[in-house]
Amino acid sequence: MARVLVIDDDQSLLRALRLGLKARGHDVITSASGEDGISQTALGDPDVIVLDLGLPDMDGLAACRRI
Repeated sequence: MARVLVIDDDQSLLRALRLGLKARGHDVITSASGEDGISQTALGDPDVIVLDLGLPDMDGLAACRRI
């Protein structure tokens, strides 16, 4: 299955997505900030990224450009 990186500052949403995706057999990495998500992208080599556009430390589109 896919390695999925979820970048979102909403902890309850991160938890729900992690549980749901893991239940379907995916390897899930989570991050609560844009900077950490960018680092996790380099370290975790995800197949798919689910990215919140309203992150606390940067705009989600800026994070997407940097990724």
